[in-house]
Amino acid sequence: MNKSAFSASVITALVVSGFFASPLKSESTLPMPPFKAHVDMKTFMEHVLVPAAQVIWSVNGTIIDAKGEHDLSPRTDDDWEKITSGAATLAEATNALMIPERVHDAQWNSYVKKLADAAEKAYLAAEAHDLKSIAEVSDHLDGICASCHRHYGLE
Repeated sequence: MNKSAFSASVITALVVSGFFASPLKSESTLPMPPFKAHVDMKTFMEHVLVPAAQVIWSVNGTIIDAKGEHDLSPRTDDDWEKITSGAATLAEATNALMIPERVHDAQWNSYVKKLADAAEKAYLAAEAHDLKSIAEVSDHLDGICASCHRHYGLE
């Protein structure tokens, strides 16, 4: 091996070993992401939370018209996919409820946690096509929303 090839090999080895030896940035040294609410709470509720929850609530729905009674329970894979998507959206949207400027008081995150837990249960039930469980979660979800709305005077 000639001198320049040997030098290149040594330099490459030093650079590579230095790269692997250098510590990775810890989570505490990374800057916090700039969380920001882009819409007010009323708009967020109307356009994000309610539509997602409505999909879950629909599993307990019945329509009565001139042709009779129509059960809205999911029957097809597409029906279940809509419920899965609604539940996933609701679960992930709970993170946006905890943006600091949206937190009303110490009780707020407790309500949000209950909502997140219910949304996750709905997601898992929808993934499993478990009508009984999704119907139970739907009822529970209704209670969570109602108690939060009562607490904050939104009824």
